[in-house]
Amino acid sequence: MYVKALLKIFEYATNIKEEKLKDSELIETEIDNELERTERIRKIQRKRLDTFKLDESLQDKQNNNYLPSSEELKREFELADVSDFVRQGLQAIIDDQVTKRFTTEELAVWNLLSRNDQQYEYISFRVTVLWLCGLLLRYCVLFPFRLILFMFACTFTFMSTFLIGRVRDGRFKRILNWYATLILHRILSRVFSAIITFHNKENKAQPGSICVANHTSPIDVIILSTDNCYSMIGQQHGGFTGMMQRAFSRSARHIWFDRSESKDRHLVAKRMTQHVQDKTNMPILIFPEGTCINNTSVMMFKKGCFEIETEIYPVAIKYDPRFGDAFWNSSKHSMLQYLMLMMTSWAIVVDVYYLPKMSKRADEDAVSFAKRVKKSIADKGGLADLEWDGMLKRASPKLDLMYEQQENYCKHLKIN
Repeated sequence: MYVKALLKIFEYATNIKEEKLKDSELIETEIDNELERTERIRKIQRKRLDTFKLDESLQDKQNNNYLPSSEELKREFELADVSDFVRQGLQAIIDDQVTKRFTTEELAVWNLLSRNDQQYEYISFRVTVLWLCGLLLRYCVLFPFRLILFMFACTFTFMSTFLIGRVRDGRFKRILNWYATLILHRILSRVFSAIITFHNKENKAQPGSICVANHTSPIDVIILSTDNCYSMIGQQHGGFTGMMQRAFSRSARHIWFDRSESKDRHLVAKRMTQHVQDKTNMPILIFPEGTCINNTSVMMFKKGCFEIETEIYPVAIKYDPRFGDAFWNSSKHSMLQYLMLMMTSWAIVVDVYYLPKMSKRADEDAVSFAKRVKKSIADKGGLADLEWDGMLKRASPKLDLMYEQQENYCKHLKIN
């Protein structure tokens, strides 16, 4: 009911916005019509003159299948000959496939949130009233309640992990941790008013396996952990995130590593292999992209977890950005700033698709297997399947990628 009411309000505000924009465009069009008409007449006149001035000797050469010499080709070179390459270069700069995956997704419908690029709160008096009412509801009603719930969840986390950590390892401890983890993440999901729909639950990850998913936000873990319990693996953080990582490690086996340390990579692979060999351990949850993407695509999967001989359970996570943008731009917002944005959004609406388990084929290497899993996730979630490395968000392109683009450019320049 809440979601349906929000959609009606968003549609109403969007219709008013479009009416106002059309009115302003009509005024601008009337002013520019006379200038455009004059310019079109001049272009037509220039084309006619160019047609009549066509050289007769050149026509004879074309009719006789004349092939110009290399010297003539050099003399007849014009700047327009390279316009196609310039256009492709400018297109790659303005609208490349990588950079726009690390920014907020553009919305077709304005959701009355002033934090995105579509800021129309002052375009009409009616829209302004709606926006102010929504602002008061989100910050004065929803946010205080969510903040209290978040503080309770943090307290529950530290207390439950401390107590469970004091229990001796065994079946009883695993049961305690299972229920405590489910309760905790279901409370945390209500902090963001998460509305989660799980599909094909029969494909849920089993103990002693690996679960891989596309990565949009730190709350991906919360979303998935409301339906299953996982052992997490990921980059070691400081601050509030690091404090939560240490708390979770008291009650269960999680793997945290430093991506910059080469020794950690070998140690992580060894610990993952040992973890999946014990079928009493919770499944490992991994985000092979290694960074957050804005939920419009799936980028290159790191091959590490696909080298381990075990079953892989793919999961596709698809957020509905109309009610709140779940993407975490870590270069722009800290973790606490991001949590603040989430708690002042309308809601987090998400679909989770469990895919059938997959195993590496006899003729496959880790890279090919990773690509096959990535494609299945992209197809199920309706996301673009990209081969680019998500770490381009933080680092310069590798030389191999640069050489590949240079070779492709050289092929275009070759004359048969």
